[in-house]
Amino acid sequence: MRFLSYFFTLFGVISFIFILFSVKLIEEIVHPNIKSNELSYEYIVVLSGNVNRVVKASELFTTKNASYILLSKEDRLIENQVSESESVSVYQYYIEVLVSKGIERNNIILFGDNKNTRDEIISLSKILKTKSFKMLLVTDSYHINRVQKLLIQFDLSDKIDLYPIEVNPDGKISKRALQNYILEYFKLLNFYLTRFNINIIQFN
Repeated sequence: MRFLSYFFTLFGVISFIFILFSVKLIEEIVHPNIKSNELSYEYIVVLSGNVNRVVKASELFTTKNASYILLSKEDRLIENQVSESESVSVYQYYIEVLVSKGIERNNIILFGDNKNTRDEIISLSKILKTKSFKMLLVTDSYHINRVQKLLIQFDLSDKIDLYPIEVNPDGKISKRALQNYILEYFKLLNFYLTRFNINIIQFN
């Protein structure tokens, strides 16, 4: 009986700590801490994930007086929503979107051979070894916190500023946004677990 008492006490303490940790993660996902951006950048970086990031990058290309857009090269096939071809790689579709928004193809530079966010940050770290200026990275607001942690891990936080795309501009949480928050929670949890060589699942 004494063993069971100790066991349940320990289980309760661990559960309480996990709940507090989870609340902290959720708070960081929903309300990321973001520094202000500079007036101009030579490079706008787009992480793969959804086309809204690409559209916003095309706008920032003009407003931030950028010279190039660095686009993550993800080979995953998707249905082409710009032209009538059956399927294209994600990065090819994104290029078509950027060109349709007025970005010259010569101003779009592909980087990496990426399957997830970690791959993208590793690819950027190789590029930034030879660069002395900052870049502006565009991604969704719920994705910002995990990207920040990866930038710190690869010593890039002083070289890349972040531009968040607000997923709830009207203040209401949609079903889609809630799904994104939940998925990002598990991805962020997995980020911490992989630091201890524990990988619950391979996430993007």
